[in-house]
Amino acid sequence: MKSPQSHRSATRRGQDRISMTPMIDIVFLLIIFFLVSSHLSRQETRHPVTLSEADAGELDDGESAALTITLDRDGKVFLASEVIPREDFPGRFAAYQESRASAADPSQRKVRLRVDRTLPYRDVEPILKELARQSVADVSIVVSPRDTASPSAVVP
Repeated sequence: MKSPQSHRSATRRGQDRISMTPMIDIVFLLIIFFLVSSHLSRQETRHPVTLSEADAGELDDGESAALTITLDRDGKVFLASEVIPREDFPGRFAAYQESRASAADPSQRKVRLRVDRTLPYRDVEPILKELARQSVADVSIVVSPRDTASPSAVVP
C-alpha cells in the first residue's frame, strides 16, 4: 500500500503538467482554416463554362499567380470571381493590375483566359485587344483535353 506522502507527490506532479488539449485544438482549427481558405481561393477560377477541347497543350496546375478572366456563354466577363460589365473591363482591369504586386513589371503580368466554347470570337477579341493594349505579355487560353472534360490544359 502506498503511503499518503507518495500520493501527495503524485498529485503535485499531475498538477505541474500543462494541458496540451487547447493547443492541439488551436492547431487543428488553423489547419482547417488554411485548407478551407486555399480551397476557396482556387474556386475563383471555377465559374462554370464549357471549355473548348484541344489535342495538345501544357498542363496547368492552377497555382500560378496568373489572373483568371472568364467569359461565359452569355458574354459576361468575370475578373477573378467578380462579374463586371463588358464596357467597364478596360478600367477595372487596369485598376486590378495596379493593385497587384506584379503590376510594376509588365513582363510579369500573366492572364489565364477561360472562354465558353459557344461564345463567338467577336466577343473575345475586344478582351484580347485590351490585354495587349495594357502590355500583358503572357496570355494563356484554358482548354479541356479532348479525352476528358477536366480543364487542365493551357494553350499559351
